[in-house]
Amino acid sequence: FGSSGIFLGGHHAAATMGFTFSIGDVEVFFPYDTVYPEQLDYMIELKHTLDAKGHCVLEMPTGTGKTVALFALITSYQFYHPEVGKLVYCTRTVPEMSKALEELRNVIEYRVEVLAGRRAA
Repeated sequence: FGSSGIFLGGHHAAATMGFTFSIGDVEVFFPYDTVYPEQLDYMIELKHTLDAKGHCVLEMPTGTGKTVALFALITSYQFYHPEVGKLVYCTRTVPEMSKALEELRNVIEYRVEVLAGRRAA
C-alpha cells in the first residue's frame, strides 16, 4: 500500500494485458501492463474529487495516457459507486471521439474479462 491508500499488486488476467489495483475503496481495472506515475497521480486526484463530489481541472502532456487513466478510474468508480451517475466526455473532432471510444471499449472489455475469470474460478 502506498501513502494514498494505493495497492499496486493487483490481478493479472491470464493471456491478456492489464492488471487491477486499488485506490482507496475502488479496484481500478487498467487494460495495459504498465501505469505511468503521471497516470496514477491523475487517477488519485480524480478519485479525491469524486469522493468530495467536487470539480477539478487536471492537465497532462500529449501522449501520457490521459484518456485511459480517466476511463479506467471513472468506470471503476462507477462500478463500485453506481450512485455517481454518468460521465459526459466531449471532444473537438469526430476522430478524437472515435479514438476515445476505442479506449473506453478496451477498459470495459478488460473489466468484463477479469470479472468473468473470477466467476469461473
